[in-house]
Amino acid sequence: MTVHEPSERRKNSDASPGRNRPDKRQELAQHALSALAELGFARLNLREIATRSGVALGVIHYYFKDKKDLLIYCVGLYKDAFIQNLEEQIASADNLHALESQFITAVVQSVEDQGHIHRLWYDIRAQALFDTAFHPVVDDHEARLIGVVRQFLDKTRVLNGSVEPLGRADPLDVYLRLDGWFRYFLQQHLAGNPQAGMLLRQRLERLLEPAPQGLPQQHGGPDDQVSQ
Repeated sequence: MTVHEPSERRKNSDASPGRNRPDKRQELAQHALSALAELGFARLNLREIATRSGVALGVIHYYFKDKKDLLIYCVGLYKDAFIQNLEEQIASADNLHALESQFITAVVQSVEDQGHIHRLWYDIRAQALFDTAFHPVVDDHEARLIGVVRQFLDKTRVLNGSVEPLGRADPLDVYLRLDGWFRYFLQQHLAGNPQAGMLLRQRLERLLEPAPQGLPQQHGGPDDQVSQ
């Protein structure tokens, strides 16, 4: 997976010039991503990162204050790339079918191809329930993901020729449904379910199917059960 330097607002404002070297920090973070994806935050230590990176432990400590700092940076790397890809799919679509197909394919492929990395997002969200140090990065990324859903809904209205407001197609509601299914089928995929991607695609197609008014239909009530 191609990852990029995290956005400026998540960089350490009090870091020294050396610590702000994007090339070295990103190189170390690339090694850390594979280890984090394999071990998770709780089992990871900086010595392991140093070993996998082929550098001294002191080098890791120089660029990252602690394990939390490293996790926040790594999640920023891959999450920025994920969000950028979704935004590009939305922006490039010139009809409703392409919009839905490109967006859903990007989401499903990320589960199938980068599932081991995506579980870091749910790891850091769990950590944020206990440690306030993770609140800013989680809040930031969730706000951006909700913004991506809003972009999708707005583009749907435009392509469908609707001038009506979003109405009941609330971006937060759609995001929460999408996120819940993403997490569920991500777990199914990681557990070895070969149909996880297909089932996720079916759910997203139902959720994001354009309604006659140009608004996404929201399927599934309390009695709606997830297909296994």
